[in-house]
Amino acid sequence: MAPSVSVESTVDKSLLEYLKQVRAQEIVLGTMDLSEFGILIDGLYFYKNEKLAADFMALDLLARSFCKIAVDHYPILLGKPAISSAGKGVISVDPSNLCLPDIAEIHVECPAETFFETLPGKARGDSDVLFFNTRKFYQLSGVARLPKASYHRDNASSVIRILRFKSSQYVALAFSFSHVMFDGIGGISFMNHWAEYTRNLEAVENGMYKLLDPPVSDREVMDRCFEGVQPKEPPFVKHFKETLPPLSMDMPKDIAPVLMASPDVPVIEEQHLVHFTASNLERLRQDIDRNETTNIALAALMTRNIVLANQRVFGTLPKTSYMVIPYDSRARS
Repeated sequence: MAPSVSVESTVDKSLLEYLKQVRAQEIVLGTMDLSEFGILIDGLYFYKNEKLAADFMALDLLARSFCKIAVDHYPILLGKPAISSAGKGVISVDPSNLCLPDIAEIHVECPAETFFETLPGKARGDSDVLFFNTRKFYQLSGVARLPKASYHRDNASSVIRILRFKSSQYVALAFSFSHVMFDGIGGISFMNHWAEYTRNLEAVENGMYKLLDPPVSDREVMDRCFEGVQPKEPPFVKHFKETLPPLSMDMPKDIAPVLMASPDVPVIEEQHLVHFTASNLERLRQDIDRNETTNIALAALMTRNIVLANQRVFGTLPKTSYMVIPYDSRARS
């Protein structure tokens, strides 16, 4: 029998009243934002209570600081997706109709060390890597599954769980956010800002504290990059002309309602994963058009297969197909 698990939740009336102080606004979503509906940013942070403090990572403290940082600097956490009067996808922040954070505490009746495992360093001289085996955690802890963020449920776009383990100095903070809110760097920045508010909460609540490095949110940056982009017929359309029907490459219009209705990406265990090796992608590129990039070659293969799979399964061509390929375009030192 799996160990017992208890869950406590908190967003009390005083916090609700504070959340209602958030400024009403519509945060316009660009094409990149819209393409990320259903995709998550989530993870686990572990903290060690070395001083054995009774109030270490207290649920009330974390809930209060989360609500404060959301109102002061991250109102998008409290909004709901909508279509504006101009037909654009937005996150609507309405103090009378907020998307509340789901913050709770889970007590696990076994030590955190039960789920820690060690991997040797990749190179000689590297330190061993300690990691948390989530599969083992779900098998042995009594926790069936940590909840995931979703815009398809009320008050679930921000999900926080504090995991307290029996007879262990470790406390884990599990978080799950819609990717619409942040990219990876933005998510880490939010966690750091939340931690800064938590450490200085008394001064924050007395109006005596300001973030040392406040967030800057400019969601028009990527849209400005797309303004001058015009679609053109990629080389793979010609390459697959014998197996594909004619494909129009029109820039989609009124795309917001379609993308905002995208289903949530399933958990990793339920996904169908296909791995393309670098060598196979390079062979594909050489076959399609050696003057094009590997990304174009992959888009060629996926476009062909999406169309043919739809025709085979449903007996008809898809009316419209969208494919999202994430890229990390940050400069590397």
